[in-house]
Amino acid sequence: MKKIAVVVLFALSAACSKREARNYHRCLSLRVGMTKDELLRFMGPPDDVEPFVEGRTPDYLRGRTAYEWNNPPEMPSPDHVSVRDSNGHVESIRCGGVDIVSSLPPAPLTPPAVSTAAAR
Repeated sequence: MKKIAVVVLFALSAACSKREARNYHRCLSLRVGMTKDELLRFMGPPDDVEPFVEGRTPDYLRGRTAYEWNNPPEMPSPDHVSVRDSNGHVESIRCGGVDIVSSLPPAPLTPPAVSTAAAR
């Protein structure tokens, strides 16, 4: 029974680390200007949501909601995305301690399918 518990814990920790690594790689594809719905569809549910609360949240988050996703333990910080509450668009992105400032559209999660007619 003890061996089964160890195997289950190892499997769960491996799954968590894969999810955290996927979080970081997906974060690198995020772009300023995305909508909140696009962000959440792309990244999945956040590990932490921090809406602005007067006197409790830093002033730079005034009018914004911060979303965070965990990264692998060797990363310096979690992925942090701020969304403007008034228009629902991403305003700032920090992936593992690095700011992303591009406004290009995000890269697709999977490569586009090649049609058989184009492959001939």
